[in-house]
Amino acid sequence: MYGLSDLQSWTMWELGGLPWEQPERYKEHSPITYANKVKTPTMFVHGENDNDVPIAEAEQFYIALKDAGVETIMIRYPREGHGIRETQHAADLIDRSLSWYDKHFPAAARTRQD
Repeated sequence: MYGLSDLQSWTMWELGGLPWEQPERYKEHSPITYANKVKTPTMFVHGENDNDVPIAEAEQFYIALKDAGVETIMIRYPREGHGIRETQHAADLIDRSLSWYDKHFPAAARTRQD
């Protein structure tokens, strides 16, 4: 994320230096390091114009989870940044989220319906 986002100064502050100065800290804090330990079905939702967390970051983790055998989907929204704001996209996201939870967490779906 260091080279792709607009948050380099925050990342350097948070991790105590540049990636080549603190390679173990960057690795330790990188989700992809732990992709092989993920078991939970995962739904990625991302705006294609997100400058805070570039979509390439989500795409990398999505591919890593697929390679690790985790059931996962990636939903991309055009024109969206860091957050889903367009009404049609927000409605689509709600529908997809409810379907995902109903499929993977049926006990929670039953509670919601009661």
